Amino acid sequence: MKTSTIKEIGETNVWDNPHWWKVFYTWLTLENGDKIKLGKQKENAFKVWDTINYEVVEEGKKWKEVKENPFRPNWFMAQANNQCSKSAQVWMAIKVAFDLVYKEKGLDEAKKLTKEILLFAQELVGEDTPSC
Repeated sequence: MKTSTIKEIGETNVWDNPHWWKVFYTWLTLENGDKIKLGKQKENAFKVWDTINYEVVEEGKKWKEVKENPFRPNWFMAQANNQCSKSAQVWMAIKVAFDLVYKEKGLDEAKKLTKEILLFAQELVGEDTPSC
């Protein structure tokens, strides 16, 4: 995975699939010297000075954007109103909070916040929450 800042936005081509949605493929010149083409569903999705993460799929021809935090709760699981989905949401919140605080304030503060979140989550979800 590579990370760089967008230095210049170039030409955009539209792929309009009649059975799907439009995809706008835009050429981007990056601070690290790479020139890549990425697709988005929004026409003006990229801005100069945005930082992007990407991978080279095929050298000189194909690239893909890499999301910083690829973990997203399963839509169907989030729709289910059961104790397991509540538990999964609590653990996801803890993971995101831990990562953010760890980056900014270090391990001790991240552990402290995690303990506080767990105590709060127990009150919200209830002590009888099954482990999933």
